[in-house]
Amino acid sequence: MLIILLVIVLFAVGADQLTKALIYGHEMPFIKGFIRFSPVENRGVAWGFLQNTNGATVVISIFTVVVIGLMVFLIIKYRKVIPYAAAVPLACVLGGAIGNLIDRVFIGYVRDFICTEFVKFPVFNVADCFVTCGGIVLAFVVLFTRSGKEFISKVFPEEKQAKKHD
Repeated sequence: MLIILLVIVLFAVGADQLTKALIYGHEMPFIKGFIRFSPVENRGVAWGFLQNTNGATVVISIFTVVVIGLMVFLIIKYRKVIPYAAAVPLACVLGGAIGNLIDRVFIGYVRDFICTEFVKFPVFNVADCFVTCGGIVLAFVVLFTRSGKEFISKVFPEEKQAKKHD
């Protein structure tokens, strides 16, 4: 399973970095009236939060490294009990986080370029898609599936014991 998850992570990072290399810096329609490419330097986090804060890039990068380390730890430690339905979206989130971290470390900002024209929405990139979609699927699996709930009870066994005593 670890090899499959590594392939997913590498695919996410590769897709993100390739699209940024090919598209970022070019202003052009992609699907007229729906999506266009418009380069934006995001020095903050989601939706430009903390955009103009001094030192935000360093703090965000350190936080991202810690979160990536935690995700890798969880995947390795629980590799025998983590359901595929949770492992795959977790790998997507991990790949997206690494993709944006690469930008922060080597460029000093995240390259966003996907702009929706049909609705007012912040500009984003492929890594953001992996993080968001992976996070939504992971939350669904953990909250609403038997395998997800069983996995959480193995990761946090004291929660289960505390409920028995109530």
